[in-house]
Amino acid sequence: MNTRSITLIVTFTAIAIALNTFRVPTIYFPGLFYSVYEIPVVVAFLLFGLKIGVLVEVLHIAGQLALFPLGPLGFALYPVGFVAMLVMLFGVYVASRFMTRKVASGKPLDGKKATIYLTAFAVASRGGIMPFFDYGVVYHILLPLVLGISFPEAYIVALVPGFVLFNVTAPLYTVPIAYIIATKVSRYLKIEPRLLRQV
Repeated sequence: MNTRSITLIVTFTAIAIALNTFRVPTIYFPGLFYSVYEIPVVVAFLLFGLKIGVLVEVLHIAGQLALFPLGPLGFALYPVGFVAMLVMLFGVYVASRFMTRKVASGKPLDGKKATIYLTAFAVASRGGIMPFFDYGVVYHILLPLVLGISFPEAYIVALVPGFVLFNVTAPLYTVPIAYIIATKVSRYLKIEPRLLRQV
């Protein structure tokens, strides 16, 4: 890893931590917010690959815990955000492999199609996995363990549509913006994007 890569990793991490303060509350799920801190993490993932993308997210979570402590609840919620990010990055990775195969078979892809594929796979991945994780792990195990209370089953079931809607809509703005930024940064800094080499 060269000095420029390390500098960019630190920069993306710092940007993600700084963007943590920008939140838009959801109208359908009180206490849940849309945030833009995931965008720099996805940009780092697209530019440098899985290890660097995950490293930026880990450093970001460490920064969150240090600068925005939420007490015991932070140790429960921040790891959930980490899992959501991994699930979304998995969808982006699968989309990049799919696009690479299409390009290799002689089917060219423009930026618009690439954005659609990346976003669709991220939505499918996060929207298909995270609601089950939220239902089964977060509200049945993690939050009862941290808060010392158990939630009624009817209450958790009533939250499921909110889980689904949030996890489907979050990648709809995160991935397209990250893709545009990653392509601009790669051209400006002459970096060959790790996940978008043939796109």
